[in-house]
Amino acid sequence: MSIWLWIALPLLFIVGIFVSALKDTKQVEKMVKKNRDQMKLKTWDEEEERKKDDDWGAPPGSYHPDDKDKK
Repeated sequence: MSIWLWIALPLLFIVGIFVSALKDTKQVEKMVKKNRDQMKLKTWDEEEERKKDDDWGAPPGSYHPDDKDKK
């Protein structure tokens, strides 16, 4: 009997976590559907353009770690 408790209780705990996570996602989906008109949704094209403007890194292909050693 004790072995069944050691197996069943952790499994019930894990199943409970998954069930509560599913309930939370259902509630979030309902809220999103209800408040969709109030959200400021962005298109992927606008997001890509913004990323191009905010590029603070080195341009692709212009930096090589080996260049430091050559100078």
